[in-house]
Amino acid sequence: MKRKPILLLFLILLAATMIAGCGNNKPTEVVSVPISNLATTSWITEPIQASASDLTMEVLHVTQKGNDLVLRVKFPLVDWRNWYISRVVLKVEGGESYLNAQTVFFERIYQKGANIYCLYQPSYNEIERCLESESMETYQIDELIFSDLPEDLEGRVIVLEILELSTQTASGSVKYCEDLRLPYIEETVGADFPGLTVECDASGYRVSIAEAQSAVDALIAEASSGVVVGPWRFEIRK
Repeated sequence: MKRKPILLLFLILLAATMIAGCGNNKPTEVVSVPISNLATTSWITEPIQASASDLTMEVLHVTQKGNDLVLRVKFPLVDWRNWYISRVVLKVEGGESYLNAQTVFFERIYQKGANIYCLYQPSYNEIERCLESESMETYQIDELIFSDLPEDLEGRVIVLEILELSTQTASGSVKYCEDLRLPYIEETVGADFPGLTVECDASGYRVSIAEAQSAVDALIAEASSGVVVGPWRFEIRK
């Protein structure tokens, strides 16, 4: 219950531009989120929730663009690792089922370092806004885009089932280096090995302190493994 006041404080600080982007001491501009169009274009007027595996997901926004159906989904991040919506199915009443969705990252508050939490909204601003906290509620918002649906869905029930969250993408891979959360690994292992640095590129990763190798290996293995099974089921009608 202590997380909500911390999150509120975080957002207030961001709006007031009192914090700086990660690694940047210059003040950042106010985040402007153009939400006015959401109420007029969405099929739903309030979020729809579904729970499974002690985790609650929300569908925030649903819209159709030609033959594409776009669903904006929010889910809590299980821990410090990167998590993805990895398996989904969309069922149209009286029609087909769709298994393949394009997933577009929209927004997240995530744990970047051992005690560093950052807000990242690439749709509005490419700068991360970060602050120090012992604990904060983290989440990610993705857009699921299903293509080649009938244009006329008026009155038909649409069922979205999110079957799985994973540390791997729907393509079954991770984006090496980017997905390893090196700042978190450096800070966590560096508590026992001061001055530790971990460098990563296409050829692999390198640890500056040999004695820390096994601890770094363990966190890197954790960063690229993990599954949470649903299903989270949402029923939607236009």
